[in-house]
Amino acid sequence: MEQHLPHLADFHLAQRCLARDSAAAARLGELLDNEVASFLIRSGAEPGEALGICKSLLTTLVMPHDGRKPRLMRYEGTSSLQTWLNAVALNKLLSRKRSEARWRKLLVTPAPAAGPESDEGGEPPWTKEMRAAEASDAPLLDLMSEAIESAFRSCEPEDFVLLQLSHCDGLQGKELAVMFGCHPTQISRRLVSAQQEIAASTLRHIRETDPWLELKWDDFTELCRTATPACFGLD
Repeated sequence: MEQHLPHLADFHLAQRCLARDSAAAARLGELLDNEVASFLIRSGAEPGEALGICKSLLTTLVMPHDGRKPRLMRYEGTSSLQTWLNAVALNKLLSRKRSEARWRKLLVTPAPAAGPESDEGGEPPWTKEMRAAEASDAPLLDLMSEAIESAFRSCEPEDFVLLQLSHCDGLQGKELAVMFGCHPTQISRRLVSAQQEIAASTLRHIRETDPWLELKWDDFTELCRTATPACFGLD
């Protein structure tokens, strides 16, 4: 089974890292510091912020952390290691950015002048709210799901059906032209237009939700292909 993995060399590199191979670990560090950090900067991170996240990831990838196995154990070689790491790193960046934004909002919001000192669990409401500001599980996965769902909800019904018949059911242009009563070239143009609108609507939703995030459509689709629970904090 292993020999049929689409990214077998990357899978072997990950296994060597987990076996504490120093040369493999050095290659992983280079990949994080160069390609993955560049991806984070391109996506809206500050250079120092990107490098800091990549440095912190290196340890958790190859060492147990918080009672969990090394995250790299969950890399299966079905996508390139770089793209998989991009998803892991961007999820961490998004979590950090959102946490910082919530903290800033809480810190400039006056505490209630009156009210109970603590809730039934004995924790002051203010402390509880601040603790909630640090919580996150898979913000990138949530954001991507919300964005694409929003895009399809806003899609014209006929375009939605056309996209489904073409991409999910595999119908060809001539077959679709017969169904829609038009020339195949019109089908081709409508498909291109619908796809462009889905892309634009998806990225617009992302910008409205997290204005700092500069995710490109090619990166979005590549992250979708890479999606695994371990990428997005659900391991």
